[in-house]
Amino acid sequence: MAHIDPQYWCNLTHFISEYHVFTLCTETKSLTVHCYWPNPLVESYIIRIHKHFFSNCTLEQVVWVDPPDNTLTILILIPVFLTLAMIAVVVWCSKRSDNLA
Repeated sequence: MAHIDPQYWCNLTHFISEYHVFTLCTETKSLTVHCYWPNPLVESYIIRIHKHFFSNCTLEQVVWVDPPDNTLTILILIPVFLTLAMIAVVVWCSKRSDNLA
């Protein structure tokens, strides 16, 4: 297993191949000892590794912001118009079936 410099721990491209090897290793070893995978022991081990290596990967706090007013208006109006259109189709079809009967 290659040594990965700690400054690259948060860069997925630097450790993804090693992570894949680690996953295959835990899966293979679990099957060798006739355990299902993942099992609670493996899960706790993986969680400890994540806490150790990836706990400081979020460098800045994520700030959630509302979308611009135009986008928000469109996102609200589309479902409203779709609902009204579906109601109109149902009413139209029900009136049409009365005429056909």
